[in-house]
Amino acid sequence: MENREMYDEINALIGAVAKAFDTSEADVVTAIEQGRLGMEMMVDDEGRNFIQASLDERSVRVYQGAIFREDDDGADLAADDDEDCGGGGCTCGH
Repeated sequence: MENREMYDEINALIGAVAKAFDTSEADVVTAIEQGRLGMEMMVDDEGRNFIQASLDERSVRVYQGAIFREDDDGADLAADDDEDCGGGGCTCGH
C-alpha cells in the first residue's frame, strides 16, 4: 500500500488529464516536468469544481467523472445529471 500523501488522488488526476488529451500518463508527467502542462483548480458558473488544464495550445476542463474539451462544440456540462450531459463535449459515457 502506498502511504505517500495524496498519491492515489494525484495518480487519478494524471490519468484523467492523459485521457482528456488522448495521450499517455508518461507523456503528461513529461509535460509537467517540461513546464508545458498547466493546471488550475476552478469553479464554473454553476458552482461545480473542475481542473482547467492546458497542454501546448489545447485546453480542457476535467470534472469529477467528465471531461469537457473546449474545442468541442456543445453546451455546458450537467456533471451530476445522468439524463443530460449538456449536448456535447462531455466524455462521461452517457
